[in-house]
Amino acid sequence: MFTKTQLLKISVLASVVIGVSKPAKAQLGVGTLTPHASAQLDITSTAKGVLVSRMNSIQRAAIIAPADGLLVYDTDTKGFWFYKTGTGWTAIDNAPFALPYAGVQTNETPLFSVTNQGNGIAGNFKVDNVLGISAAVKAEVNSQFANFGTAGIYGISSGTGGYAGLFYSSNANGNGPAVIALTEGNGNAITANAGKNGDGVEASTDGTGNAIYGWVPNFGAGVAGRFSNFNAANSNNTVNISNNGTGASLFVRHTGASGNLAIFQSASANVARISKAGVGFFNGGVQSSGADLAEAFEVTEGVATYEPGDVLAISAEKDRTVEKSTEKYSSLVLGVYATKPGVLLTDQIDTGDKISDRVPMGVVGVIPTKVSIEGGAIKRGDLLVTSSIRGVAMKADPNIVKPGQTIGKALQNFDEQTIGKINVFVNVK
Repeated sequence: MFTKTQLLKISVLASVVIGVSKPAKAQLGVGTLTPHASAQLDITSTAKGVLVSRMNSIQRAAIIAPADGLLVYDTDTKGFWFYKTGTGWTAIDNAPFALPYAGVQTNETPLFSVTNQGNGIAGNFKVDNVLGISAAVKAEVNSQFANFGTAGIYGISSGTGGYAGLFYSSNANGNGPAVIALTEGNGNAITANAGKNGDGVEASTDGTGNAIYGWVPNFGAGVAGRFSNFNAANSNNTVNISNNGTGASLFVRHTGASGNLAIFQSASANVARISKAGVGFFNGGVQSSGADLAEAFEVTEGVATYEPGDVLAISAEKDRTVEKSTEKYSSLVLGVYATKPGVLLTDQIDTGDKISDRVPMGVVGVIPTKVSIEGGAIKRGDLLVTSSIRGVAMKADPNIVKPGQTIGKALQNFDEQTIGKINVFVNVK
C-alpha cells in the first residue's frame, strides 16, 4: 500500500514523463506559470541556473554533424561555444576589449571587421612618442602564394573616387619618405599596373626635387632604371619625354672613371655609341638636314655685319680669322658663310650656349652664295672665284684662274644686273 504522499509523487512523475515523451504543443514554464510569449521554454529562478552539456575541446570537435545553433560549454577554454554553419565553432566572448590584446583563431571570414557609414575614420592607430621606433600598424601575411589579395595590407577603392591607399608625410620639416618599400628576396619592391588608360606610376614634385629618382648604392650591381616593351605589336614609344620649360629634355652625367655616356643597340648589337669624352660612333653614318660642312671662325668686323652667302677670305690682320673677300681672283678665299650647316666644327668646348661671336663658314657642300655677273653670265658648272665686290663671287675665266682661287662650281644659272644668290657646290681649291 502506498501512502498519499507517495501516490502524489508517482502522479507528478508520470505527468512529466508523459509530457516529455510527446511532442510539446504548448509553452513550458519552469518556475513560472506565465512563460514569456516569445519563449517555447521559460525557466525562471533567482537561485539556480541552467546547466548545458560540458565537454573538453577534443570532445566538442568530435561531435558528428552538429546542428546550426548547437550550444556547449568547453571545459578547456572555460567558455561557451556555438556552432554556425559555414563558420564552424565560435566562442561566445563578451569580455571587454582590453589592451594589450592578442588572439588566435582559425576562420574563413574576417576576425575583425569595422564599418563606418558616416564621414569618420573606421580605424585610427597612432604611436604618440617622439622617441618611438615602432609602427602604428603592422600587418603580415605568411603564404607561399601570390594570389590577388594575399598581402600584408590590402586596400580597395570601390567607389568612383578615392584611393586604395594614401600615405602622407605631413611634417613640413620632416625628412622621411611617405612610403618605403623593401624586399629581401627576388621580387619587386613595388609593382604597379594600370588596367585601362591610367598610368602604372604617376609621380610629381612641387619643390626642387625629382619626381622619380632611381639609384644604385655603392654596394649594388643593378641598374637605376629600366623601361621595356615586350609587346611586338605595340608601335608606341617605350619612353616619352616632354618638356615645356627651358631646361634640357634629357640630361646625362657620367662621373665614373670609364664607360660611355650612351650606347644604342639593335638586336643586341651596338649601332651607335657616345663615349665618356663626347666622341660619337655611328655604324650607319650620320645624316643631317644641313647640306654642308662648316667651321666656326672669328671675323674682323662685328658678326652682325655678316650674313649667309658672304664669300669669306683669310684675314691678314689676325690669326684664324676671316673677312669678306675684297678683290678678284683672291688666293685667300676660304669658304662661304653657311646658311644651314649639317655639321658645324669648332675649337671651343661646348658651354651649352649657341656660338654667337663667330660665323659658320662652309668649306664643303651645297651653300647659297652671293654672286654677280662681273665675270659674265653664270651657267651651271661654271667655276666661281671672288669678285671685286666685297663678299661676292663671280664667274672665273679658265684661262687665268690659278690653284687656290676657285670657290666651287655653280649649280644654277644667273644673269642679273643685281647681286643675287645661287646654290654653289663649295670646294675651295
